[in-house]
Amino acid sequence: MSFLRKLLAIARADVLERVRRYSFLLTLAATAWLGWLVVRGQIVLMLDAYYGEMNGAWAGTLVAVTLSTLVTLVGFWIVKGSVEWDRRTRVGEILAAAPMSKATYVLGKSLSNFAVLAALVVALALTAPILVAARGVAGGFDLWGTVSPFLLIALPAMAVVAALAVLFETFRPLSGGAGNVLWFFLWGAMLAVPLVTHSPRLDMTGLMVVEESAGVAAKAVYPDYTEGLSLTVGGNDRDRVKGSFPWNGIEWTATRIAARLAWFGVAVLISLCAAVPFDRFDESRRRSGSGGSVPFFFQSRGQAPSAVPVPGFERKRGLTLPIPSFVPSAYTGELKLMLNGRPWWFWAVVLGLIIAGALTPVGISRGRILPCAWIWPILVWSSMGAREAKDGAEELVFTAPRPLTRQLPALYLAGVTVALLAGSGVAFKCVLTGSFAGLGGWLVGAFFIPALALCLGVWSGGSKFFEAIYTVAWYLGPMQPVAALDFMGASDVGLAAHAPFFYAAATAVLLAASVAGRKLKLAR
Repeated sequence: MSFLRKLLAIARADVLERVRRYSFLLTLAATAWLGWLVVRGQIVLMLDAYYGEMNGAWAGTLVAVTLSTLVTLVGFWIVKGSVEWDRRTRVGEILAAAPMSKATYVLGKSLSNFAVLAALVVALALTAPILVAARGVAGGFDLWGTVSPFLLIALPAMAVVAALAVLFETFRPLSGGAGNVLWFFLWGAMLAVPLVTHSPRLDMTGLMVVEESAGVAAKAVYPDYTEGLSLTVGGNDRDRVKGSFPWNGIEWTATRIAARLAWFGVAVLISLCAAVPFDRFDESRRRSGSGGSVPFFFQSRGQAPSAVPVPGFERKRGLTLPIPSFVPSAYTGELKLMLNGRPWWFWAVVLGLIIAGALTPVGISRGRILPCAWIWPILVWSSMGAREAKDGAEELVFTAPRPLTRQLPALYLAGVTVALLAGSGVAFKCVLTGSFAGLGGWLVGAFFIPALALCLGVWSGGSKFFEAIYTVAWYLGPMQPVAALDFMGASDVGLAAHAPFFYAAATAVLLAASVAGRKLKLAR
């Protein structure tokens, strides 16, 4: 079988498996909802205080930029996991024994990731004519001006994200939850660095191409325009709008087209780099960290992996948590599963954050130390509700006595314990300074975060969903701060908006949903 046929076979099989999942339909529905936000004007693209008149070019560019910026963030989490799926289902053992190089495999996975993300691009591309019809057309409908941003802005960005998802999976330190969290910050850097440094060569999203082209049109009508481009969700920038300007779309010169197509080459290079750390489903190398005797990534044709151990029963290295014997055994067991085996430096950071929370001024303690203290155990919480499915122990856990009234509450209380412990220094500071409103927000957060992790884990059967949602909410809410998303009372803005009351009610809803999800699994 030729290289191209092998490549397409891997990609085709992977795509067919993904599109049959309910999650793919939910993704398409979410994409359609994003297009609806564009139609309603809830997603706004502005150059300083000006925006383009609604025509095919502006509509296509607006939707394409939304894809290359916002959708690339979640798109990574959507496609990441295909290599792990082959590992968990033991399909990888069959592939490892086949006469296929590692480079062929990772390129096929990147291609399948790109196909899934490209489907989202097509789905949103179909909304551009609807947007033009719904908002009114200034001038005639320009097909190339509407479609070209999808082809030359959105698709190259999706190709890079698809390749990065494979690289994160094959590079062991980033293959799990740590990679899911790190992607958010890497994505933010990929957006900000080109704009801050004015480096078009680093502009994966195409924002600088839009700013350069549309900026000329804005300058022609409004001489006071200098520079600046923003994409906001919610339409909050409409209060500062000074006017609109006509724009017929990006003038795609040969240089601009070559610069955008070059990102496909970057995606291929990233995919080939992903082949270097790929262990070819050899679990012995995965555990030992050995890369084998032949480092070049075209080696190991037909090499079968060694025996794979039963998941969840590998010996964990690290510190052991001492728990008094009078503590209920179910709670003890869940807490040990969460915390035992954590390395010493994990506990050193927890201790440092506790001390910092107790010694810093209360404003800094709540606004900065508490968010840090409650992002650090994210990988501890993310396994809640999903550990049984991941380790293949559902039959064992669900057939135990009272799995719904004993194991589930014990699991939740163990998660709450982690939150109370990690944030205890901040609580001490709130009590010491009389900041009881802040203490109330802290208490709500300590109960809300494990409830969110448990609910998402029970319903999704994995940890990625919580890691993605919580990281984004943590950054927008406590760190920015956005009052409506301040689920831990980190800022006075959040307290003034009565956010803790909302999240206290949300905690009860999430726990009820967790019980319902577990009941559904027990009934199967």
